[in-house]
Formats: sequence, C-alpha cells, structure tokens
Amino acid sequence: MSKGYILGISCGYHDSAAALIKDGKVLGAVEEERFTGIKHDSSFPIETIKWLYSEFRIEKDDIDAICFYENPNLKLDRIDKSTRRGGVLNYFKRKKILNRNEKEYKKLDTLINSIKGNNTKIIYGDHHLSHVAYSYYTSNFDRATILSVDGVGEWETTSMYYGEGNRLVKIGTVNFPHSLGMLYSSFTAFLGFKPNEGEYKVMGLAPYGDSTKYEKQFSKLIYPKGDSYEINMSYFTYDYSDEIMFNEKLSRLFKIVNRLPEDELTQEHKDIAAGLQSTYEKIFFHLLNNLYVKKQTHNLCLSGGCAYNGTANGKILKNTNFNRVYIPPAPSDAGSAIGCALHYHYSTNLKSNRIDNSYPYLGPHYTNDDVEKVLKEFENDVWFTKKLHSEIIDDIAQEITEGNVVGWFQGRMEFGARALGNRSILANPRDPQMKSRVNRVIKKREGFRPFAPIVKLEEQLKYFDYTESVPYMNQVIQVRKEYQKDLPAITHIDGSARIQSLGNSGHSLMYKLLNKLQSINGYPIVLNTSFNLKDQTMVLDPKSAIQTFLNCEMDTLVIHNYILKKKIL
Repeated sequence: MSKGYILGISCGYHDSAAALIKDGKVLGAVEEERFTGIKHDSSFPIETIKWLYSEFRIEKDDIDAICFYENPNLKLDRIDKSTRRGGVLNYFKRKKILNRNEKEYKKLDTLINSIKGNNTKIIYGDHHLSHVAYSYYTSNFDRATILSVDGVGEWETTSMYYGEGNRLVKIGTVNFPHSLGMLYSSFTAFLGFKPNEGEYKVMGLAPYGDSTKYEKQFSKLIYPKGDSYEINMSYFTYDYSDEIMFNEKLSRLFKIVNRLPEDELTQEHKDIAAGLQSTYEKIFFHLLNNLYVKKQTHNLCLSGGCAYNGTANGKILKNTNFNRVYIPPAPSDAGSAIGCALHYHYSTNLKSNRIDNSYPYLGPHYTNDDVEKVLKEFENDVWFTKKLHSEIIDDIAQEITEGNVVGWFQGRMEFGARALGNRSILANPRDPQMKSRVNRVIKKREGFRPFAPIVKLEEQLKYFDYTESVPYMNQVIQVRKEYQKDLPAITHIDGSARIQSLGNSGHSLMYKLLNKLQSINGYPIVLNTSFNLKDQTMVLDPKSAIQTFLNCEMDTLVIHNYILKKKIL
C-alpha cells in the first residue's frame, strides 16, 4: 500500500543533497556538506538520508519511489563523445575519466538499492528538468516560463521550459560544450579561484573593474546565435579535460597569464571579472528576451547554478518584459533533490492541487534540552544566561547597535547556500568599519567581498530600488543613493546590495529584531551573513555553533533562548 513518500537525491558532482516529500509536501531537505563538514560535498548523501529516515520516522519500505536528479547513461554518453576532442595525446586521460565515471555510477546503483524497500521504484530523471521542476513547483505561479542555466547536465547546459498547472514542456535548449556556466567557471579558474565554488567571489570582484576594457576579447569567446548562443571552443579545454578548463590561447588573447590562488589581485584581474559579468548579462538577457517572445507570460522562474548570479538577477525587471521573478533558495544541484521528487509527484498526479513548498527552513532543529547538554561541555569556555525571546530581542538589538557581532542560531536550518536568519552572523549595517572587521576577523575571507542585509518587506522600497519581494537573498539591487552613506557595511562599491526582504509571516523572531533595530538604530535592516568561517560549512548544531563562536572574534552568540559570552581566561 502506497504511503506517499518520495526520496529525492542529487550527488556526484557538487552540492549533494537529499529531500523527502510526502503527498507533494517537502518535509525535509539538507545538503550533505552540513553533516560531513566537507564544503560542496559531492558524495552520496547517506548522512542526510539517515537523518530524514530518523527525523520523520520512516523505513525503507515506506518509500514509494527514489528519484535521482539526472540520467547517468546520457551523462556517460556525453563524456564519451566530448572527450574525443582531446586527440591522441588525451587518449589515456580520456579512458581514465570514462572508467572513473562508470565506476561511480555503478557504485551509485548499489547505494540506491541499499536504501530502497522491496516495492520502491527507482527513477532516473533529467538534470535540467530537475532544476526546472524545483523552481516552478516551489513558486506560486500557475503559469510561467522557466530558464535553467548551469555548467552542464547530461548534454544540455541551458534549458527553457513553459509551465502551466502541473505540466512542464521544453521549448528550447543549448547543448554542451556551449555553456554560459562553463564560461563563467573557466574565468573563475583563470582568475585564481576554485570553479564551482569561487564564482561568487568573481561577482563580488566585478564592480571594482572596468567592464569595457576587455569587451573586444570577450566578444571573440561567446556570441548570440539566433535565440541561443555559441562559444569559441578554440580557447577552452573543459570539454575533454578534468584538470584545466582553458589553454594558453586565452592568456594570449587577454595578454595576461592566469592568476594563481595566492597571487595579488591586480586591476587587470578586476577588469576581467567586470568584463565577464557584463558578457554573462548580455547573453543572459538575450536568452530571456527570446524566451519571452516564445511564451508571453510575465512570470519567470530561474534555476540552475547560474541562478545564484544575483547581479544579473537583480536587473531582469529593467532589462526584460518579465515583471515577476521567482528564484528558489537552492537553485544549484542541491535543489534538484527536491526538483526530481516533485516532478515525479506532479507528473504522476497531473490533476492534484499544487502545494505550497516555499518554506526554506527544511533542516535539523534542536531543543533547549539539546542546547543545555552542549553548554555543559563548554562550561570552561563560555558563560550564558537564559532569557525570554522578548528579552533577547531587546538585548541583541542593543548589542548590534553598539557594534557587537552576533552569532544567531534558531529553529530549523536553512536549505541552500544563503543564511536566511536561522544560521546567521548579524551586525550593524551603519558601522563604516563593520564590513572590514567581519571579513578580516570573523569570516576570515577576502576583504573585497560584500555583505547582505535583511530588511523588513514593507520598508524595502524606501531603502532599495526594487519593487518585488526577495525572500531568498538572490537578487542584487541598488541601495537608494540617499541611504548609501548611512548603510556602508551592506552597500557594495557600486551602490548595490544582495537583499533578503522579510515579512512578519516569514520569520517572526527576526522580524521582531528588525522592528527593534528600527526603533533604536534608525533602520529596519541588519547585516546578515552565513554562520561559518572561511572554507567551512554553515554550522549545523549547537556544538558546531559554539566551536565556531570560540574560533573567531565574534562578541556574542544566541542559541534559542540562551545568550552566550566567552570567558576571559
């Protein structure tokens, strides 16, 4: 007898995750990295699956279907054919790449079979369809066009769909090796950052550069073609090499050698970052404008890893005919664990009512008893007081206003890369030294990187030039000029900020904090960044929160009803 449970899995490349849904409702979803501590962990998400089975008290035989987010056979076909471009010199490397991937997928089959019940179906999906389904089915649109852009799935790198009701229909595609995502990742590597991880650093660096300096060079690399685009592959090797993404021709074109990770960032590097972002946006808006012509709905859903490009996302309303944009909290491969499961549910229940799955807090939660047990382990390191939430709001708003940096741990963990108010580091957006301080001694990361604000939804338009709600911090928009000097810690060098707009129903405790900050600090805004240090994953539980607190110069930590301070030895 069917119990309505579907398990969704994404893994094997980066950002592995698992999700559990029942009768169309997402019960839980977590990236595997949160349990293992390995940033962007690509391994089979067994720890997440164990947590899902335990948290929701189910067994293998309760699962109707296990959905995997892509099609391994088609992916192997793409790897087989695309790596042939390397020629004779690449023959042995090619065989090694193929053998490794074949072994990985055989291992995947074994692992999936180990967690299935006797009557559980195993469904292998489609990479971009999983992206598309996640974005569309978690939106509140009953009709929309959907664009998915990332590095590569099986063969597709860009997919365009139309959604209406519970149906999704493909209306356009771009195939490998032509890939806007791979272009961005190639230059992420060229600039000395790690691909599939450092792209957000390139976005943060871009406003420091001149986008026109290398415009001519970028025009030789990628160009529109019809309603699509093409890449000049004579400069790139990512289609056949898993070691380097570009060749020496790229350095000759830009008249600069590729940067190594520890090299100084020069103005040339900043100009290349600016040119890359500008080029990305030109092709991105070319795709969107052609997509609108095909299906003239004003609703747009975005997904795929490139949907994390908040700079481009924040310009959609001004550069296209779309007037409503939805981007889910985890548009990269992690979100596809939800996407493949929801697609299976709705494709087998075409007439079922759509269920609200916009809630982003889908991970583990802990009780005050759990917190007190952990506090005993750290009694030599911290002292604490237990207070009512109303008292905590008053105290923490005052601390933030006075310049203290506060760790904030509440409720269920967020799903996705952005801290949305449950695993956050909070600070005063009005303090001109705060950006430098948090980057240097708290997050311990590059000083050029910006910080994001949370703002009360009903006050958003007063301070930021954007009319639509931004619930998941994935659009970069302009801070109104009259407020930029008063909000230096969250205003980037180009006057922008990647905001999260928050209504009272979205997160009542954080909303109350914003209200209190408005009354004593003058603004219903707080600087918000994810609760982790450089190269670490977001904190999962009270213990990792306290450990992180002790390993940096954070002033105060709030866990549920407890306010923690460090003991001075």
